[in-house]
Amino acid sequence: MTLMDSELRDDPRVTEADLWKALSDAIAEMSAYVYDNDKIDTALLKAEGLRYLTRLLASGIAMTMEGWDLQYPWLVKFVHAYMQYGIPATDCCYHWAAVHGDGVYRIRGNRGTARLFDVETRTGHTAHLGDWKLVDRKSDFHIEDDGTVEIVLAATEQPGNWVRTCDGPGSIIVRQYYYDWDTEESADLTIERDGVSYPPPTLTPADMAERLELLIAWVRKVPAACKFAVDEYFTAPPDSLRFVEIDFAWADLLYGKGIYRCEKDEAVIIEVTPPNAAYWQYQLTSHFWEALDWNLRQTSLNGHQAVLDEDGVFRAVISHQDPGYANWLDAGGHTVGLITARYYKADSTPLPTIRTVPLSSLKTELPAGTAAVSPEQRQDILRRRARSVWRRRV
Repeated sequence: MTLMDSELRDDPRVTEADLWKALSDAIAEMSAYVYDNDKIDTALLKAEGLRYLTRLLASGIAMTMEGWDLQYPWLVKFVHAYMQYGIPATDCCYHWAAVHGDGVYRIRGNRGTARLFDVETRTGHTAHLGDWKLVDRKSDFHIEDDGTVEIVLAATEQPGNWVRTCDGPGSIIVRQYYYDWDTEESADLTIERDGVSYPPPTLTPADMAERLELLIAWVRKVPAACKFAVDEYFTAPPDSLRFVEIDFAWADLLYGKGIYRCEKDEAVIIEVTPPNAAYWQYQLTSHFWEALDWNLRQTSLNGHQAVLDEDGVFRAVISHQDPGYANWLDAGGHTVGLITARYYKADSTPLPTIRTVPLSSLKTELPAGTAAVSPEQRQDILRRRARSVWRRRV
């Protein structure tokens, strides 16, 4: 028997149907997150829940069955407007890739002009969130005059823009946070491992078995972690947010969590003096830790987009219909919803106040100079919002 024959020999995890059955069982059990959840109590939430489960599967497949290649990695866009989980920031473009400590990898291309740009390395695979620990991260890179950058990923120190990887199998995340959606440009990057030759070796049954096992772990663990995080929102004070760190999220961000309640004839007012920070944002969040349909609705505002009142206060209005104010956050039909705030390297953690008022009295509840927009201006804002998502490759 040749070496090739030995490597391609049947793996019982693949030739038998046990792994596929385990995956099928895990997928079937995902229905509990929609149908056995007392917070999912409307037809709209159930519809969003089913969409969420398919999005989870789509991302999991990309990061396990396709993306878990330590020799020939690629930058997987694992979260975007139509594939959401884990409360993605509407301002951020996320990429993920597989790496191993026994190799040297290079990210090359144009850095773009996003306000924040960050590369972090972690142990293992996202499917095992409990063991997915931060190894290293860097945001201050040397950029050439023409905007190009080369970032070296390796377990041992390297010259140039070096980010350390773990000793064994691991993964990376590249984040681009945009502030001015109309002007900031996306990065154009590739990743490659030093020393590999093409074409790659033939897929082995053992490779497929490992990836299937990762997908099963993904299906079992990731939605459970998301549900746990959502449940925390309901423990926040009724008139404010609770700020926390999230172990598997961005270390320099503080996350505010809370809920709002808003009937069709009501509005919710958020008031806060923003912190001194390189980036801050408020956004609405689904019951499945998604960012709602943020590419087509104004469900988020960052520190560049928000209009502050003369007293320096950010006042946002959550409602089901456009109230005619610049800082509108579209409830999208949800009478109970989640609010997420992000403060990046802020010098303080200002707590907002949240109050519900009759929609008809909104004008008297807000300062006289609160910035307003016309219906025509709103249409232009929403169209530019949608176009920018594609332009920024989010």
